[in-house]
Amino acid sequence: MKFALFGSMFPDRTAKAEEQILGVCESILRHGGKLCLTENFFLTLPLYIKQKLENVCELVEVLPKVDMAVSVGGDGTFLRTATTVGNTGIPVLGINTGRLGFLAAINYSDVDETLKEVMDRNYREEERTLLKMSTDETFPPEHFNTNALNEIALLKQDTASMLSIHAYINNDYLTSYQADGLIISTPTGSTAYSLSIGGSILSPTTPSIILSAIAPHNLTSRSLVVDDSSIISLKVESRSHTFLVSVDGQSRVLDETVSIQIRKADYTLRVVKRVGRTFYETLRDKLMWGADVRKQQK
Repeated sequence: MKFALFGSMFPDRTAKAEEQILGVCESILRHGGKLCLTENFFLTLPLYIKQKLENVCELVEVLPKVDMAVSVGGDGTFLRTATTVGNTGIPVLGINTGRLGFLAAINYSDVDETLKEVMDRNYREEERTLLKMSTDETFPPEHFNTNALNEIALLKQDTASMLSIHAYINNDYLTSYQADGLIISTPTGSTAYSLSIGGSILSPTTPSIILSAIAPHNLTSRSLVVDDSSIISLKVESRSHTFLVSVDGQSRVLDETVSIQIRKADYTLRVVKRVGRTFYETLRDKLMWGADVRKQQK
């Protein structure tokens, strides 16, 4: 099998994180896999790792045809990997060397065992829905991704005044949110930004979209789950006459005259999972569901 490996591009990457990147590369090669790295990522590695890998891996400018993409880092690295993979159909394996890790769900301690299972074709795949954003004017600017694996968020740009966000579902008026913003989330993103503001947690393969207001003025406002065949139309009013739109953390400023439509993307992302490991197990491990905190306080 041929693997494309992606890692954190941040300059403050720790020595431990770099050792873990090297460890994943060595594990792939040890199990008979072929490895390729993008030249941009390779240049960020320390000299001793470059010397170990330069003669045993392929360096490429763009993603080639591979059997699997491997993301080594946190969920942010996984999202960037998903953006690079796009609609190629290449499955993505996430190895967690960050903190929480819902997308990059494979612990680094399980890397060698997991990669052996992958090489033996002993794994499963989940199809994950993405969202696609469009506007009523020429958009986006160059290099701005409009497809989201986690969420698309409309946010106030200034620090004081809230937004008025007029929302329609399939051209039927829903409500006008008076809030600091609105998050439109996939089931995969239900454990990300949406969760932090009280949004519903969904099983990642559920055919749904979640709308959750950020700090709503109306305290009766609650997270809403709609069918993923829905087309969500949004119109924003702001005292600054501008607002931020964030697609999986990548942000741009838009004028309030711009209308936004959000719908399910026309392709899915294939996420690699270990056999026997479930989303519910991840909830117990990451969110400590069912844990008795009283025992921990003793």
